[in-house]
Amino acid sequence: MKRLSLVLLTIINLQTWATDLTSEMDALGANRDLLKKARAIDPQNRIRVVQNREVDRYYRFEMGINYGMTMGGDPYVNTSLLGGQVDFHFTPRWSIGARYYSSSNSLNAEGKRVFDDAEARRRAGDNTFRRPGVDYAENEWLGVINWYPIYGKINLFDISVTQFDVYFLGGAGQINLSSGIAPLYTAGGGFGIWWNQHFSTRLEARWQNYSDKIFDGETFNSRNINQTLLTATMGFLL
Repeated sequence: MKRLSLVLLTIINLQTWATDLTSEMDALGANRDLLKKARAIDPQNRIRVVQNREVDRYYRFEMGINYGMTMGGDPYVNTSLLGGQVDFHFTPRWSIGARYYSSSNSLNAEGKRVFDDAEARRRAGDNTFRRPGVDYAENEWLGVINWYPIYGKINLFDISVTQFDVYFLGGAGQINLSSGIAPLYTAGGGFGIWWNQHFSTRLEARWQNYSDKIFDGETFNSRNINQTLLTATMGFLL
């Protein structure tokens, strides 16, 4: 009987110890004292988990200024962009916005060569020369809709956790050219970083399409223009 009682007592003590250990392990995330002891064992091994979005984007305005450059378009012109934008975030997944870009244009190396050659022929009295036609953008307006399907976070040097989104957009508007106004269509995507509740940055790549007109000396001819735009934006969330 004594041996049986001793065995039963031992089993009861083991069960009690196992239950207490399990409870402590389950509560490890909430017990700061245990967390400190665990970190002291291996201070170099740290895991930070953030379950919720750091930056609230429900029913918020985002305003920004941007700078960019174009690839494609008129073969003789380099164009850079400076503008502003405003977006209204319904949810972290969807927003609508308006964008304005003012264009700065200059002849590229090929454009300077062709125009200098045409001017030299004109001065030499060559009546067969022809100055190439050029049509360049002055400014443009766009309405866009943004979709943010990919979401994540970055641990910046163990100082803070920063939120980012990969997003896609589409929209339409108008572009003001030296030859007149034309409808404009666009689609693209970007990478947005939400540093805190008020400051954001974006890197964006867009394709856009419109038709311009060039004068060949006798008539205006229409061209279909496909451009790629790369822009960087600094924003402020209200």
